[in-house]
Amino acid sequence: MLLSVIRKLFLVIISLMILSCISYLILLRNPHYSFIEQGVSGYWLYLQQLLDGNLGLSEMTGEPLTKLILSVFPATISLCLSALVLSLVLGIPLGFLSAVQHKNIVGKLLGTLGSLSLAVPVFWLAIVLLAYASSHDWAISAVGELHPIYHVPSITGVKTLDIFLSDSPYKLKMIQSALHHLALPTLVLAVPATLEMMRITKLRTEYVLKQNYVKVARTRGWSPMRIWWVHVLRNTLPPLIPMIARNMTLIFAFAMLIENVVSWGGVGRWMINALALKDYHAISAGVMAIGIFVLSVDLLASLLTGLLDPSQKKDWYTNQ
Repeated sequence: MLLSVIRKLFLVIISLMILSCISYLILLRNPHYSFIEQGVSGYWLYLQQLLDGNLGLSEMTGEPLTKLILSVFPATISLCLSALVLSLVLGIPLGFLSAVQHKNIVGKLLGTLGSLSLAVPVFWLAIVLLAYASSHDWAISAVGELHPIYHVPSITGVKTLDIFLSDSPYKLKMIQSALHHLALPTLVLAVPATLEMMRITKLRTEYVLKQNYVKVARTRGWSPMRIWWVHVLRNTLPPLIPMIARNMTLIFAFAMLIENVVSWGGVGRWMINALALKDYHAISAGVMAIGIFVLSVDLLASLLTGLLDPSQKKDWYTNQ
């Protein structure tokens, strides 16, 4: 277990070094960058600033980029978490159903839908659903994070939490408005995530159901409920943790695509504005922040898998 953690940390460090090189090359495109003539020494100076948590200043606002990124990242993460929870609540049970009913029309239909997970065009889907909801005057057609009539002081960066922490007399109405704004982008992101979760759950469940210990339990006369509780669930759910982390990064990437469609004030929309204004400092800092987030999710998933999945404790290298 210790060796696997050390190996994973080593890979994360290498990935961070490559990511910092890419970020530095983006920064070099800025004609006003002061380290451009220093070559390798300029990179080491830039790396030292990164280690100190200094990402520079934004050319758009002149504010510290660390502060700006921390102000927009919570909005994206809250959106991703809501879509991830919805995908788990729907995808895992549907995956179990698809595996059990794989011989009939229901199982085959669910299996076909699961294979289309990565083929769902989320950008187009967001536009279509937004247009359809708007034409029918649905409350979920609202764009942004909150109705502009309400003002909530930013404390955590997550609107729902900030509303709870505020002392506004219209707190209930504000929460209702925030949930209306959250519903449509969550639904859009949850569609491919649910299909992907359903697909991987189905594959893992079918693998477990074919194992000898399940066949032995059936011959011993165990009830289906006991077989599922003792063998199927315990051997299916822990190995899904890396896949859930992969699903989180997938949702995160899709969220950055649709934030501009629904006017969501997250890191994706912020990066698009930086690209439009050619703010190379902001683009470089955004690349680093997004890379660190993705690597952190992957590292956390690896640690949880090593703790919960016995096969990972037994032999890390064989299962990679």
